[in-house]
Parts: sequence; structure tokens; C-alpha cells
Amino acid sequence: MTQPASGLPPANLPAQARAALAACADPVAGRFTGASTIAALLFLLDRAREGDDEAARLALAVLRRTPGEVGPTAGAAAAEAAVHVEAVDVRRDPGLEKTARAALDAALAAFGWNADDEKGEAQGTDAHGLMIATLSRAAVILEAPGYREAAARAGERALDHRVDAKWGTLLHLAGDAHRPAGLGDYALLVRGLLDLLPATGEKGWLHEGVRLQGEQEERLWDAREGGFFESPEGSGRAARKYGSDGAFLSGNGIATLNLIDLAQLTGERRYRERAEGVLRVFAPEVAREPLAHLTLLRAAQRLERTPSPA
Repeated sequence: MTQPASGLPPANLPAQARAALAACADPVAGRFTGASTIAALLFLLDRAREGDDEAARLALAVLRRTPGEVGPTAGAAAAEAAVHVEAVDVRRDPGLEKTARAALDAALAAFGWNADDEKGEAQGTDAHGLMIATLSRAAVILEAPGYREAAARAGERALDHRVDAKWGTLLHLAGDAHRPAGLGDYALLVRGLLDLLPATGEKGWLHEGVRLQGEQEERLWDAREGGFFESPEGSGRAARKYGSDGAFLSGNGIATLNLIDLAQLTGERRYRERAEGVLRVFAPEVAREPLAHLTLLRAAQRLERTPSPA
């Protein structure tokens, strides 16, 4: 497929991806063949919010049977709760809302945040950030102050305890693992902090999100080719970049969504330019395998419909 002159993914690619997802949907099993089901549902629900009725129909048909495709982990529970909450945002329905609340409570139990214990510290910073984002969205969509309070407590705990005592930089911090944070940790925690802003109205969350975004760019940005590396230099891991969704949502995809929102929230065009840069780096891969890159494709369609800061 020929790339447009801008180097961004083709504008018609999201619609093509939606059609391809319709062809590989398995509503009985509650999944999509050949794609991350969580990434696919979030992609479709994003389109549904923009008036794509077919995307809404397809997402809701699959969502009714979604079993939690990435396994019985706290991160998987947070991801499943996230898609159920977004479904309520698309279609106000008592049954969907009941299912969303049940999924949220199951995720809270998986993290141990329903009890005053330290079980949540066993979860990686990426999962912690996703749960903050999920609770924050639930607080707004379901108008539930209890979820907002849980999200704010989790945000405070992440900023207080998930940092290196000597350098002050973010850690992955899962159980006994205290390695430097990777892209998924930064991107999903920033996502959670940005979602805390509308949930609480407190601008301090935006300030912390901007700070962590700067740290992420300093430690993970590929200055030569663009895009974000998965791990920082000196972490003992190979310098690799991925755009595809895997067991979790694409780190580069979530980071690009964050950059688009930061451009709107701060009015600083440099964030949008950075988002465009990430999309250009991965555009050939997205065009070649759109169903493997649905979070980046979701970012591409979000960029297209979001006005540029003045």
C-alpha cells in the first residue's frame, strides 16, 4: 500500500481495519482471530464514539462474551474492565453498566485495592497505570466517586513509591523486581495521570504527567530514527522498538495517544509533532499489518480528528 506524502498511515486504513475485524470476529468465543481482542475493542469503541454504528455493533457483540484474553492477571482484569467501561460510554444500557461495575470490582480485587494491603505492589507499573486510567474513566462515565477516590489513591502511591530512591526515576516495580521502568510503564502511568485530570479536576495530575512524559522522552526516545525504545539504555536489555500490540497494549501506541492529549491540554504543538513522528516511524508496519497495530491505528485516527494547537 502506498504511503501518503505526509508519511502517516493512510486515512482510509482505520475503516479497512474495521472491515477486517468484522471478518475475523468470533462473538461466540468473545475474541478476534489474529488481533489483540482488548486493542480491537478499544479501537472499535473509539470509532463508535465518532458515529460508526457498525463498529459499535461489532464491539458490543464481541464484548458480551470477552473472557479476558491475556490471562487471569491483574493487568488483564484492568484491561477487561477498561473495555466494559468504554462500552457504557458508547451505549447507556443498564446491563452494560452492571457488567462494567462487576468487571471493575473484579479488577480491584485482583489488585488488592479493595483491602488495605500491599498486594497491589506485586503488579507492574504498567498494570498499575492502566488500572488508574480505568478507574478514572469509570468515575466520569459511571458517575461513581468511589472509583475516583481509588484512582487518586493509586496515583499518589505510584508517584510516591514507584521511583528509584537515589535517582528519582520511575521503576517497573513488580514484586521483588526493581528494574528501571520501560515504555509500557511510562506510557500507561502517564495515561492514568492524564485521565485523573478530568476525573478529579486537579491540575497537579497534569503537571506530573508532563514531568513523566519528559522523563520518558529523555530515557526512551530514539533521537536518530524516532519512536520510543522499550527499555532505557543501561537496563541490560537490547534496544528495541515495537509498534504492535502484544499481551498488553502497544507502548508506542499509548504514548502517541498521550502526546495527542498533551498537545490539547497544554497547547504545546511540540507534543503533536512528536506524535506525528511516532506514527511516521511505524506507518509502513501499520499499513502492512493493521490488525497487529490497532493501538497505533487508533492514535492515527485520533490525530486526524483532533485540531492542532494554535
